[in-house]
Amino acid sequence: MAAFYIHIPYCKQVCFYCDFHFRVAMKDQSAMLKAMLKEMAYRKDYLRLNGESGKIPIDTLYFGGGTPSLLSIAELSMLLKGVQEFCIPSPTAEITLEANPDDLTENYLSALRNLGFNRLSIGVQSFCDEDLRLMNRRHTAQEAWQAVERAQRKGFDNINMDLIYGLPSMNLQRWQHNLDKALALNVPHLSAYHLTIEPQTVFGVRQRKGADFSVAEEDSAAQFELLTDACEKAGYEHYEISNFARPGCYSRHNTAYWRGIPYIGIGPSAHSCNGASRQWNVSNNHRYIALMDNPETEEWFEREILSPSEAFNDFILTGLRTQWGVEISQIREKWSQTIADTFVHRASGYIQHEFMKENNGTYTLTRKGKLIADRIASDLFEV
Repeated sequence: MAAFYIHIPYCKQVCFYCDFHFRVAMKDQSAMLKAMLKEMAYRKDYLRLNGESGKIPIDTLYFGGGTPSLLSIAELSMLLKGVQEFCIPSPTAEITLEANPDDLTENYLSALRNLGFNRLSIGVQSFCDEDLRLMNRRHTAQEAWQAVERAQRKGFDNINMDLIYGLPSMNLQRWQHNLDKALALNVPHLSAYHLTIEPQTVFGVRQRKGADFSVAEEDSAAQFELLTDACEKAGYEHYEISNFARPGCYSRHNTAYWRGIPYIGIGPSAHSCNGASRQWNVSNNHRYIALMDNPETEEWFEREILSPSEAFNDFILTGLRTQWGVEISQIREKWSQTIADTFVHRASGYIQHEFMKENNGTYTLTRKGKLIADRIASDLFEV
């Protein structure tokens, strides 16, 4: 089984923290969707590594962005039919749409269900209007609450809500309010991300001009601890550093990324990996559309063949973020005993200081270790 991703590169307005590829101008939307269908047709064999015939089975289909909920039902239907020309979703496939709360009308939700979407990822970000204004979100806290309730009434029982913490104006009381509101809605999945100031975002530009978006490390750690405690108390499993789910309700699509399952990405800036190589499409709408007139030129993406060390580093970076961790037996089998021994030696210091733990050859991060996960992973990399 493989995972399929479609990137919808449009938004109604700019969220000040976002560094994903999108454009506000949507005049080329029709041409964009046609270009995506061309890419699907050209890449129909991308995930075919072992000479299989017939349609490629997929277990997850994910519409991300950008804001996929800006597409009409007819446009979503057209893309779904394009996928189904070359792939066959499993009978229990997870089919997700990322959505803004204010797009989720009753009619739109009913039509999504009829199309086969069975999971929503709703960009709530905060249940405080002051936070939403700071981030330039286009919905209010009340609209977010109502959208989730509306989706539940329409039969969506597999819902994720995105939240952001570590905002410069956020204190523990406000973060607790956000968590209380989110948990009261009783959705099966929560994703909570610490604000990161990326250079090309509005926040990044403002920071270079002197604005201060910094948050003290102890405040960030306290908010993370509050998040973890609240979710665990409410019965959620902390299965990835930024993700919490009821038992059995993990995001199967994101889990595919973290566990090294092959995936294909369609659309500008979308990434793909088939195990042997990874590639990423151009992050320019106009150029992507133009190049898809002649996809055989293959000028619309860059590709790199993964070296053994790069593949190992990816394995460590993604594996340590999850509750499944890193198994030393896999390192030994996929790479070498020497690399396995080096990993064990480097990990021993983190185990001694209780940033990591080892159980029957599986290495995972402790809660303390999750606070510095990227630092630990980089120390364990093969250069």
